[in-house]
Amino acid sequence: MEPQEPSDVLKDIRHSLHELAQPLAAVTGLVDLLILDQRLIGPFAEEMHLISQKLEEVLEVVSRIRELARAIPLAEEEEPKFLLERPS
Repeated sequence: MEPQEPSDVLKDIRHSLHELAQPLAAVTGLVDLLILDQRLIGPFAEEMHLISQKLEEVLEVVSRIRELARAIPLAEEEEPKFLLERPS
């Protein structure tokens, strides 16, 4: 297997993170719809709330990783954005 260029690897990572985030967001939406269903009672409702919270946490982690991946420039001569910006 031939080694890939760093920019190609970064593109693959960005694409994979996008592909991961989309179904997670869809599942989160479906779980939230189930939570809104007034017929949920007892342990099932509690489990759905827990699942929703955990999905939100995972989406937040994926979002942070995506931000880092986008901050890294594809061209080697540029400096990464996250090294230039100061948090507000």
